[in-house]
This record gives sequence, C-alpha cells and structure tokens, in this order.
Amino acid sequence: MPTKYILHGGYTRYDNELNRSFFQELTKDVPNGGTVLIVLFATEEEKMEEYFGNFREKFDEHAGGKNIHYVQATKKDFLKQIKSADAIYIQGGDTEKLKRTLNEYSEFAYLIQGKTVAGSSAGAYVLSTYYYTNSQNKVLEGLGILPVRTVCHYQSEIHPAPDGVDPILDLNQFDKSLELVVLKDFEWRVFVV
Repeated sequence: MPTKYILHGGYTRYDNELNRSFFQELTKDVPNGGTVLIVLFATEEEKMEEYFGNFREKFDEHAGGKNIHYVQATKKDFLKQIKSADAIYIQGGDTEKLKRTLNEYSEFAYLIQGKTVAGSSAGAYVLSTYYYTNSQNKVLEGLGILPVRTVCHYQSEIHPAPDGVDPILDLNQFDKSLELVVLKDFEWRVFVV
C-alpha cells in the first residue's frame, strides 16, 4: 500500500480555504472510526494541550461527518500509537527539537509506510531530505524519508527569510536530482510513494 505524504507550507492555525482543503485531504482516506495521531513534539510543552484541542476541532470540522478518534502523540507510546493510526499529522514549531525527538525512534520511517502522513513547516522539513529554514538562514538535512528539497514560508510576510536571501538559490546548491518543493504559507502538496 502506498504512503501518502502531504507537505504544508506552515500556519495551519489560520482559517482559510487552503487550510480547510488541507484538513479535508488529511482526513479523506481515514475510515469512519479510524485514528489520526497528532504529533506536537515541535511545540512548547505548555501549549500542547491547547494545540491538540484546536487541531482535533479543525480535523473534525473537515472530516465529512466521519467519526474519527484523535490521539496526541506521547514519547512513551509513540511507536505503538503510529502502528494504530490511519493518519499522522506532524505540527510545526522547533524543527531541531522535532528532529532530535524523531531520531530517537529508528523504526519511525518504516512504521509510517502505507499511511497518510502530513507535516506542516517543521513537520514538512523533517520528512524531507534537505530543507531551507528561514529561522537559521541555511539549508539543513531532514530525515530523508521523502526525497525532496523543501522550503516552507516562501515569500512569507509572517515568517520571512532574511532580506536579500533567496532560499531557492541556497537549496539549488544541494542534490538537484531531488525535486524542489516550494511552499508559501498555507500551501500544500501531496506525494504518493
């Protein structure tokens, strides 16, 4: 069974047509009674409960009336939670923190196979092979699960790259055989592999 990856350019918390269609796309293949695992490892501890509640509401609103079970990922039960999830949503935030946490689970890339896996901003970055981060103004390596080079927040007014920097030029210095994925805030793309 193929794996469906959805890379999102960032800021899923805003209510707009692109984000609504993103939530619909993520829940589209989840069966009635199925499970969505919400991964908030890139988020500050004190905001996790609030974010989980917000995302649960957004997914439910766009799930087409399906009865979906939502689970907040925990480090203790993460691998078991992945196995029982139909879809996984990886929220953005601190990319390095997220990468460190996911690197603790060597089976992660294997266990997500055959599922719908969505990542927003930092979540998209960790799935990618290379990514440009506005925060650090450089290209870094993701987990390499999806063979792409990614930039999120492209030409963003909310989270811009430093003045005079073109993230595409920076990413073009890395393995050009990998597809370049350029996402503005709220934009998203699907990859089925």
